[in-house]
Amino acid sequence: MIISLISQKGGVGKSALARLIAVEVARAGWAVKIADLDPAQGTSTKWKARRDQSGISPEIAVEKYRTVERAIGDAQHFDLMILDGPAHAEQGGRVMARNSDLVLMPTGYSLDDMEPQIEAAFELEEAGVPPGRIHFCFCRAKGSEAEDRAARSYLTKARMNVLDPVFPELASIRQGHAEGRAASEVPFPKVQEKAMEVAQAIMNRLQASQEAA
Repeated sequence: MIISLISQKGGVGKSALARLIAVEVARAGWAVKIADLDPAQGTSTKWKARRDQSGISPEIAVEKYRTVERAIGDAQHFDLMILDGPAHAEQGGRVMARNSDLVLMPTGYSLDDMEPQIEAAFELEEAGVPPGRIHFCFCRAKGSEAEDRAARSYLTKARMNVLDPVFPELASIRQGHAEGRAASEVPFPKVQEKAMEVAQAIMNRLQASQEAA
């Protein structure tokens, strides 16, 4: 199975979600790998190095790939391949999405975040990706309940699917990432609970996508 993380801008939470999913499915006994497709930043690769240096378990396979096609080809060797795409993916993003069982589009609450992602989602649909495979996830979201409702309403009117849990923007998660941990591994139970709710929602959507296929 393949999950793609696609965004038209950087810093919206693609790599944070990739780490969270990878750690949680590895804990469940799955063979999982993150394909780092951002050669300029290599965010997931650097996180892997910090994780290995700290000796944190479970061990997560991460590899930097030059092409989407090669990463997709390696997916057959794993239960789950997570494609951590670059910003402004465009053609590469379409290839990722067409070959994925689930496409995650992280976004914040602002129109500056949502509008480019909505446009990208429509482009993926036009490229042949079934709308039911594309799901938005609010990441690094810091705002009121009213702001959350307004953002969800905006995406719903645009015919976008939205996950219920929100991946929060917290200092403890940033510190965890700096230590090579995922959001579900920080030493605060409430933060762990919020992160695992996001991971569970993603895996539920992946299962539903598989059943629909």
